[in-house]
Amino acid sequence: MTTSCQQTPTQYSLDIALPKFATFETFIDSSDSQLLSVLKQLAQESLSEPHQYFLWGSACTGKTHLLQAICNHQANTQQNAIYLPMKELISQQASLLNDMQQLDVLCIDDVDVVLGDEEWDRQLFFLINELRASNKSIVMTATVNPHEVMVSFPDLASRLVWGSVYKLNLLEDDDKSLAIQKHAKARGLDVSAEVCSFLLKRFPRDLSKLIGLLDKLDEESLVQQKKVTVPFVKSVLNIN
Repeated sequence: MTTSCQQTPTQYSLDIALPKFATFETFIDSSDSQLLSVLKQLAQESLSEPHQYFLWGSACTGKTHLLQAICNHQANTQQNAIYLPMKELISQQASLLNDMQQLDVLCIDDVDVVLGDEEWDRQLFFLINELRASNKSIVMTATVNPHEVMVSFPDLASRLVWGSVYKLNLLEDDDKSLAIQKHAKARGLDVSAEVCSFLLKRFPRDLSKLIGLLDKLDEESLVQQKKVTVPFVKSVLNIN
């Protein structure tokens, strides 16, 4: 099930669906960084100064989850936020970013897919400046280190690293198991460590896909009124 980030100025017609279980509570941070607490504060405070964060790392490190968690939280507050998945919006014109400095928090996912395009680079440069001048905040993600990105508008390079830069790393299996259990609990589902271990052994270790299996298990558990055990998982997912 998904929810939309509704707390946006009325001129934006984007209706980006957000998974409702993408929350701070279901995120696993395996590092010693203060990233999670920093982003929680960003989502909770009435900010008197601008904040900028750049999160980078390979696929499946939780970057998208964190941006969606910010917007899911702010959907229940008086602040305006929007989530922009650039892989889905790459065919749009760069003018999509017009007037977004009015938002309290702007979350741009996979910004690197548009970096290097002259129009997008120019729009991002001016937008970051305007957000900063208006005491608004922006969180961007990419698969590459922002200190190493190639841009067509040179001044943008310095703007991308105006704020804090965090690298996210892939989770080890123990942390993935914990993440599965947290997502299961959020759905009201009891999933044992044994079931998590089975899923990790029998399916690709892409956490987003593993989490996706929970929806099917949750649905069938309700229909069949059965607990989620290894035999039940085998039956539902057609595993011999």
